[in-house]
Amino acid sequence: MTLKEIVADILAIPDKETIHEDLSPQNAPEWTSLKHIKLITTIEDTYKVKFTFKEVKSLKNLAAFITVLKSKGVSNEIFE
Repeated sequence: MTLKEIVADILAIPDKETIHEDLSPQNAPEWTSLKHIKLITTIEDTYKVKFTFKEVKSLKNLAAFITVLKSKGVSNEIFE
């Protein structure tokens, strides 16, 4: 499952093409605090990673998720 697919599923965004790196709670009304936690836990479970508290605080948009995942060695292919 790609990161875009996870985001589309959790945020109920029907068109994955509208999901971009700048996507954040500030420009996506469907990105609530509860869905933010669900994104974090689903991404951790899917890619078998654990975010530190500092990393969780930095996850303010999709680009931040990508940066942290890359730092944990997650393949670039999941971002397609």
